[in-house]
Amino acid sequence: MGDTFLMDQKKIRVFIDSKSFDEMLTNNDRLASAILRHEDSEFLDFVRFPLVTANQALKNIKEYRFDYNPSSKINTIDINGKTTKESIGFGYGFEDIESITRHILKKDEVKQADVERIMPVFIQACFNKFSKSNIYVTNDHLILKNRLWFESHFPGGPLNIMTAEEASEFLDLFYKKKGEYLVSCRCGLNKGFWYLYSMRLKVPHYNFGDVYIGALATRMVYSLTAVDEIGFQYYSGSNNDTMDDSLYHFNYLISLITGIFDNLALETDKKLSIHFPIKERISLSNRRDDFLKEIRKKEPALRDYISTYANFIQTIYLFRELVLHREGLRNAGFSYKDKDIVWKANFIRITEKMNDYIRNMDSQREYDPFTEWGRYLVHKEMFVEPYHFSKSAVKLLIEFVDGYLKLLGYSSFIEQQKKKKDDEFTRTMLFFEQYKLGF
Repeated sequence: MGDTFLMDQKKIRVFIDSKSFDEMLTNNDRLASAILRHEDSEFLDFVRFPLVTANQALKNIKEYRFDYNPSSKINTIDINGKTTKESIGFGYGFEDIESITRHILKKDEVKQADVERIMPVFIQACFNKFSKSNIYVTNDHLILKNRLWFESHFPGGPLNIMTAEEASEFLDLFYKKKGEYLVSCRCGLNKGFWYLYSMRLKVPHYNFGDVYIGALATRMVYSLTAVDEIGFQYYSGSNNDTMDDSLYHFNYLISLITGIFDNLALETDKKLSIHFPIKERISLSNRRDDFLKEIRKKEPALRDYISTYANFIQTIYLFRELVLHREGLRNAGFSYKDKDIVWKANFIRITEKMNDYIRNMDSQREYDPFTEWGRYLVHKEMFVEPYHFSKSAVKLLIEFVDGYLKLLGYSSFIEQQKKKKDDEFTRTMLFFEQYKLGF
């Protein structure tokens, strides 16, 4: 978040929290394994802090070492690879790091282990002094909880501290921005197949055949693409250009989602033999409840299912009204101060009614000033951040669509496909499911 411009970099250094990844790998965490499969990518440069580990994937990542001057102060951070050597000046005093550690832990006295826990933040700051193309990946709650504070105070500046999940999404976007649709660093697909496999695995009850469901699948693929396009803007810095591009793809995404709702409604009309007389009024919106009443007569369980997602459906239709029929969405200024933390992001203004609907589906993010759905409230004004709203909306859309298709009687394509052990499509699909990065 902020003016990081990570999407513009030629190569990214991925600084790994060895302790976090050692724990994840020990617990057979899929995401940790998937990230480390990219350790020899031509677009990434992995480094970790020293830790004895039994995990071979982590052993493959080169460690940094400190070089000390005659006064026993850290002089440089040395990174020695198989064919490369790099030394980066450190420049921070132990007393300063110890002081920050006391502040973060809210202790008068701290141990060496406490200081070592905070030390990677200062190493990351050194990496970012001359190049902004670095991310620090950790699941350490303390570091993540204070990541914006570190940027606003000391050591200051963009630090790009991410969870493993955030890093997975970012690295996937970084590859795609370069035209690479990778499952691992040595296995890639073309763009069409990448999104096809992604959609297939996310909506297992989608099956080929029906024209309305075929249109739904196409719109679902486009929705996944739109989320990524908005993600490119999120990681390209906060400014007027990225705001305009975010709005462009956000508007399209809203249209795609309402189109998917229409596809489901039309398929329901046909599948349940409702034969509703006014095609234009076939809709899942509460504003077209005459059609919903017909669904209840034919299939009460399906109508109850739609009701459980009413907040979501109405939220999207409220956005659609602004996007297609009224004044359009309004972007917001993009610099904010929250308590003693300064941060930047692009935002879209929303109405009180929109905020009420979203709030019923929402929860606070642990490490960001906004919520899972990107909501942020300031001075009685209400906003959403486009990327996090889009991700949450499409995640819920996926859940809604797959459950809906199941209630309409569609079987799981994925369950059937996984039985075909010698099928090339299945082998690729299983590999994709196991190792893909991203949303």
